[in-house]
Amino acid sequence: MTTLVTCYSLTGHTDTVENSIADRLGAKTEPIVERTARAGLLGSSVGAVNALLGRKSAIAAPLRDPSDFDLVILGTPVWAGAPAPAVNAYIDRHRDALDRVAFFCTQGKFGAAGALSRMGRRLGHPPLATLVVNEDEIEDSALDEKIEAFLSDLRDAGDRA
Repeated sequence: MTTLVTCYSLTGHTDTVENSIADRLGAKTEPIVERTARAGLLGSSVGAVNALLGRKSAIAAPLRDPSDFDLVILGTPVWAGAPAPAVNAYIDRHRDALDRVAFFCTQGKFGAAGALSRMGRRLGHPPLATLVVNEDEIEDSALDEKIEAFLSDLRDAGDRA
């Protein structure tokens, strides 16, 4: 099975999780590149408001076509209990290619349930599996355990399909 792991990451936390998942699966990675500047307090504040409102932002065309993969694992940081606007744009652009999809998100301490729910609603169907990582777990052994549990859930979902 060919797998693509893709995410939007502003601070690098979500990218760290993306790379850990991809390394374990031998998967390809693809960043979601936002064309909107998010520097400073104003950039992050506007991004959080837009996330809360379910808006999308301008993103660059990916180098890898998600329709070329059997599974796409899509990640986002949690902003105001919602996925980042760049992830909303990715879902809207590639909805037809995201039949078999799993989601992951990184959060400060809360909001992941809302973000994951919004992603599923936007896509039009639930993911095969989800992973939530708190920022304080990123450099911790808890990350390895959570990723292994997530991958186990994915294998189980594949067995049921």
